[in-house]
Amino acid sequence: MKHICRILSALLALMLCLPGCMAEASDPAVALVNGEELLYSTYASIENAYLFQYESAGVDLTDPTNYAYVQDLALTYAIEQQLVVQDMRAQGCYELDAETEAWCVEQGKAAYEQALAEVGDMMRETLGLVEESDVTEYALSYAASLNVTEETYIDVYRTQYAAAKYQEWLIREQPVTEADVQAAYEARVEASKGLYGTDAAAFETAAVNGGEAWYRPAGYRSILQILLPAEGATEAEKLASVQETTDAITARLAQGEPFESLIREFGTDPSFSDEAFFSTGYQVHRDSVLWEEAFVAAAFSAEMAEPGCWSKPFASDIGVHILYYLADTPEGPVALSEELYDALAYVIYTERTQAAQEARIEELTASAVIEIY
Repeated sequence: MKHICRILSALLALMLCLPGCMAEASDPAVALVNGEELLYSTYASIENAYLFQYESAGVDLTDPTNYAYVQDLALTYAIEQQLVVQDMRAQGCYELDAETEAWCVEQGKAAYEQALAEVGDMMRETLGLVEESDVTEYALSYAASLNVTEETYIDVYRTQYAAAKYQEWLIREQPVTEADVQAAYEARVEASKGLYGTDAAAFETAAVNGGEAWYRPAGYRSILQILLPAEGATEAEKLASVQETTDAITARLAQGEPFESLIREFGTDPSFSDEAFFSTGYQVHRDSVLWEEAFVAAAFSAEMAEPGCWSKPFASDIGVHILYYLADTPEGPVALSEELYDALAYVIYTERTQAAQEARIEELTASAVIEIY
């Protein structure tokens, strides 16, 4: 179900607003694929998507050559998709058990109601409708004009569930195993070590930009902080506005009170609403590029000589900070948490199913009987 939910997540948000859903008064066949008609409405929705993609990329679609190229791409893709659907039927992917069918119906109905509500909200804003009966009537008539019903949404879930079953069938002889994930993890760790093993700035830049940063360089510290809201335009004014509080905090620290308890009493940093964050804190390096210079400077100031030390108060754009040196973070691979394991397994699964489907489409196309009108 996990893979199915991932596949479905981006499908239904604006379905009522898609021109491809509109019923065709005349819907001729554009091709015959293994004796089954490929209808113009199916082809046209794919062509529209290609046209939008190429136009957005700046391609001149008034050029007949460019337009014909896009049409050819759309027709080829439409035929391939029809071959895949035929194959899905042949492999029994559309045969859903009672529990799955009930799930598809439940999800489809909820998605349809949500889409109607969104259309209703749009109509209230653009047309000034106030009567709920008018809003409901308009939303339903709009859906009907696009030939979209509750069953349309339910069918989307059925189809996508069937597609997920088909993907499982495609890689039935090479499912993703724990050994696959571990091997992929180790390969990524080794690659990241070569790229970032001595470059904290590159490590952080890759992590923030969605790159694969699987190896943490040496030199990181786990830093906790007490963040206080402050008033004033200058650093001096901000520090003065909370001096009574910072004096009390530093006095209690000197008496041996745990920094963590003072975070709970005084701190306003929302990161510490998660109890797990107290054991990790912020990861800060002398060469960090994620933090303000003042934050990095305080984390590596003379006062922060060893774990257990705290910094002098300093000001930033968001308030006044007191930092605490919790621990040194060891150099080495980023731990393969359950969340990272699932994400990596899904990457492998996606790569494997895409490759298998491409190979299967080539096989189906080679043996297909296709007539283009």
